Amino acid sequence: MRQQLHPRYAHAFIDSCAFDPGGSEERASRRILNRVPSVIVAHSVQKEVDHPNTPADVKTLAQSQIYTKATGDVPDLTKRKQQVRLLIQGNAKPGKHDGDAEHIFELHKFGGGYFITTDDRLLSLSEKLFDQFSVTTIKPSDYEMLLDKDV
Repeated sequence: MRQQLHPRYAHAFIDSCAFDPGGSEERASRRILNRVPSVIVAHSVQKEVDHPNTPADVKTLAQSQIYTKATGDVPDLTKRKQQVRLLIQGNAKPGKHDGDAEHIFELHKFGGGYFITTDDRLLSLSEKLFDQFSVTTIKPSDYEMLLDKDV
């Protein structure tokens, strides 16, 4: 079985749901962002962070992060984006998980790596996402443990 590179050598994107109020996963997310300046936020996550119900401290923390920029897709990437969308959609209503698919695709487009999330649906697809798109979905606390492991 192939494995993702150590977090020091792989891209790391973070999902907005990793900041859901309360709990150990939120604390782990905040520690990661304070500790690892290279964690990236997909431009598609910015829309979620801008939502009126997002806590002010989360918005402040998110503003200090590095974001990707929206770009046009070449035909091959358009096909890959659709493949990500179909995998994440599963049996759900079409369009329901398009935002999550956009986040995952954005990481794939930049070469893959870790997608830090608390979304159970995405976490359950981690193996398939890695095999097909070089993306590993991982909980903030698990990512934090990987950071502490020797290379």
